Amino acid sequence: MKAICVINTSGNYGGAEKRIVSLFSHVNRERDDFRLIINRSLYDIMVEKDVLTTLSRVLILSIPFDKKSYSKSESKKSGSTKSSSKSIRKRLGRYKYFLKTVLQWISFSAQLTSVLKKNNVTVLYTIWQGGIWGRMWYKRLGVKTVYGANSNLVWHLEKNLTKRFDSQYRILRDATHVDFLSCGLVDELQDLMPAVDFPKMHSVSPCSFINYKEYYPDYPKEDSIIFMGRLVALKNPILFLEAVKIFNEMHEQSSKIEFIVLGTGPFEAKMRGFIQEHNLSNVFMKGKVSHPERYLRKSKVFITIQQTENYPSQALMEAMACENVIIASDVGETRRLVTDNSGVLVKLNAEEIAKALVKLLSDDKARIAGGQNARKRVMEKHSIEIFTKYFLELMS
Repeated sequence: MKAICVINTSGNYGGAEKRIVSLFSHVNRERDDFRLIINRSLYDIMVEKDVLTTLSRVLILSIPFDKKSYSKSESKKSGSTKSSSKSIRKRLGRYKYFLKTVLQWISFSAQLTSVLKKNNVTVLYTIWQGGIWGRMWYKRLGVKTVYGANSNLVWHLEKNLTKRFDSQYRILRDATHVDFLSCGLVDELQDLMPAVDFPKMHSVSPCSFINYKEYYPDYPKEDSIIFMGRLVALKNPILFLEAVKIFNEMHEQSSKIEFIVLGTGPFEAKMRGFIQEHNLSNVFMKGKVSHPERYLRKSKVFITIQQTENYPSQALMEAMACENVIIASDVGETRRLVTDNSGVLVKLNAEEIAKALVKLLSDDKARIAGGQNARKRVMEKHSIEIFTKYFLELMS
């Protein structure tokens, strides 16, 4: 028997969880030799969001302190502050978190080993928490483990005992095979983990994908521009507002253009302060919304200006499927999604972003063509069918 293990007890599920649960739903329609191992809160969310479209062959784990809703505050980043500068309260909070996680892990371990044995699982694909927490048991039970690597962030590679439940260092080292999301990620993680010989035990996913069912254009489009995602430093939300400020000074019809921000995060208060200080009356902070597709179907332009990588942003793919022309930072492997005929690739410079926006909004014909090209690209090059073929070969 084969299995997919997706665990996330934080409530902050992301594109990786959505993608892998969608994959199981797709595979499960055609085959009966796969099982999905998932925690209760994530299961409820995936069913509610219509990501998990089949309830058969699903094994649900009940883990203590399991959160269902998103946390509105940014999760703590391991290693982001020196120990000597932390207050006693923060230290106590860290150890309290560690002890709580140990209790969760003990419960998870007992249930995981039981379902692995009962279902005679011999090969398993997992990401994030499912790999980090289950690594020891996969190894002891002789389960061949394929780990999907999605991040190279340093705080996800900690060796410290109190941070081991958030670190993918050991699963990357011990997995039977590592499925990297991109070629660049292989090189970056190899530099961070020189003792691990990744070339002997890895492959690179041919594409990413989303469920395109709810993502399509709704014409006539409105004069709206979308910025979407967690409002964290990595996504440059303040740079986005600086670009809007310059755009408003450059464009005569700027008052008719709506800039819509979808998402929450630690930069939300700072963004609201910037908006008020610079009188950006055409910027609307919508927070976390249940149906972002309703905004994306009607918008004309989507802006993603992440610091190091925009591939394979789920939000970006959703926007492209809705025929938004894209303004993206020219970093990492962004060009695997955004090309010159579907958007504008820019440096992380507010004036350059503003000029790109003025150019796109001044040429309706080119903008519409760009949006159509964007949809065509993701639908043809980043489909679940392409990934499923690769996945089944990987698991055979």
